[in-house]
Amino acid sequence: MEIVIGRTARMSAVKDKTTQVLPGAVEASVLNVRPPRGRRQNTFDGQNKRGRQSAVEDPAGGRVMVLLIPDGYKIPRDIQSGNYRVFLRFVKRQK
Repeated sequence: MEIVIGRTARMSAVKDKTTQVLPGAVEASVLNVRPPRGRRQNTFDGQNKRGRQSAVEDPAGGRVMVLLIPDGYKIPRDIQSGNYRVFLRFVKRQK
C-alpha cells in the first residue's frame, strides 16, 4: 500500500500542438501570392471574338494564393462547382 500526499502529476511527453489538425481541415503550403487581376481599361475591335470575360471580378483589395495540398484526396472532387466555402487559418511555424 502506498499513501502519498501532495504528489505532483507525472511528466508525460509534450505533444507538438502545431501538428494537431482539426477534423475536416487540411494542411497546405503556399506556392505563390499575387495581386488580383487588373480590369481592362480599353476595349478594342475584335475583343469579343477572343472570348468572354468572367462575370465575377476580383476585389481590388484581394490577393490570389496558389496552395499545394499534399493530401489531395481530402479535397472534394467538385470543389470548382462553387458549392463550398473555404476558410483559412494561418499558424506560424515553430522553429
